[in-house]
Parts: sequence; structure tokens; C-alpha cells
Amino acid sequence: MPLIEVGAEAPDIHATTGSGVDFRLRDHNGSSRVMLVFYPKDFTSGCTTQLVNVQRSLTDMRRADVEPFGISADTAESHRQFCDAYKLDFELLVDDTKAAARAYGALKPDGGILRSVFVVGQDGKVIFAQEGAPSWQDVVEAIGGTDDGARLEASFLPRR
Repeated sequence: MPLIEVGAEAPDIHATTGSGVDFRLRDHNGSSRVMLVFYPKDFTSGCTTQLVNVQRSLTDMRRADVEPFGISADTAESHRQFCDAYKLDFELLVDDTKAAARAYGALKPDGGILRSVFVVGQDGKVIFAQEGAPSWQDVVEAIGGTDDGARLEASFLPRR
């Protein structure tokens, strides 16, 4: 299944966070961009590296009005322990049925979650979609010219 395309309406996600809070993607429309970081499993080396890198860029992301959320099929308790162990200061979402992964095309044929990143603009449309673990700079370069109602500070735009 291919990833959802840039420009498509972002499917709503209803999930529980690792801290037990109810999350709805549509509640962020008009207020901030949302970065969805799909990853296979808490406490694995690749996933740990990916999410620690998100944490390292967190201040810049928030200055750019982008709020990241990790998302995997792990339990809320596993997410809490993972956040505590690696001092992650952003929420991880529980996708136990893998409905969110399926909706975004981030579900592998074997049923595992495909490492991938999506950014949903303030207008509710997908403005970035990529497999793997792109760097924050890659994301900024891709979304810098997007007209979704938000503006990146000039310091975040790529130099020409």
C-alpha cells in the first residue's frame, strides 16, 4: 500500500497517548502543524535513534509551529516507559489496531508498521510524506513553501 499523497486530506486519527490523554488529529486543525512519526516498536535501536533525533530537534520544531507525535502499536505503558527512559518530551500515540498506520499507507504487507513521517498542515492536508526517518532539515525544506495557513520563520527556510 503506498503512502498517502501530499495534498490529500489527512485521515483523522483517534488514539490514546502514552500519558492516557485522548488524541484527535482534527483538534489540531487551524492551530498547529502535526508531524506523525510512525515507527515499528519502542526500545528497538532504530526506533530509539529516530525518536531521540526528534527530541533533539523539538525546540526548533515547536518554534516552527510543528508538534510531533510518535505512533506505534505499543501499549500506553510501553510508551510511558520509553519516554521516561529516553527523556522524550512529546507524546507517543497507541495505534493498537494499526488503523492509523493503514490510513496513511504506513502498514507493511506483513502487518508491521513502516517507519515513515508525515506532516499535516493547519488546513488538515498532508504537506509531507516520506518513508524512513528524514532529518528535520529535510522536513523543513519540503514544507517551507507550503501555504497551509502557517508560516515558518525565515531562519528555518533553506538558504538559496
